Amino acid sequence: MIAKSDIQILYSEQELALRVKELASQISTDYKDSKDLILIGVLKGAFVFLSDLMREISVDCQIEFIRLSSYEQGTTSSGKVKSMDLTLPDLTGKDVIIVEDIIDSGRTAKFLVDFFKTQNARTIKLATLFDKPSRRIDELKEIKADYTCFEIEDKFILGYGLDFEQKHRDLPYVGYIE
Repeated sequence: MIAKSDIQILYSEQELALRVKELASQISTDYKDSKDLILIGVLKGAFVFLSDLMREISVDCQIEFIRLSSYEQGTTSSGKVKSMDLTLPDLTGKDVIIVEDIIDSGRTAKFLVDFFKTQNARTIKLATLFDKPSRRIDELKEIKADYTCFEIEDKFILGYGLDFEQKHRDLPYVGYIE
């Protein structure tokens, strides 16, 4: 169990809000002519980021959610993406932005991009709150988000939707444990 007093702040609520607003502005510019923009959030971690991001995007968009996981318990990925729920409406001809909380090893991001390539979307982009490129190996080093709020070192982070054993998602900031 992690006590809130053990969590060091990495990004404050204000820093997160500012960066999300900047990213939303970039997306709004890039998709100003889009008629069918869909943001697809990866549950559970991306729900707070997606919520704040969509409110800042000035282009009409719709949201959907999918549920995937590569974590069992604790802080280490199992190395395998476990599909939990990929039910979505028809994406043919739509502009899709996959919204992730964090790209760590890159396995989930690769799985998602490969999956969405089979869905006949017009465009597929990847947005992430956090990117940890130092964790990617071999062919996964090629995985890069189109939109990234923060690139971080290899630290375990939590808050603002990210959890430790399903706890601490409610923190308005992002912290880490020494």
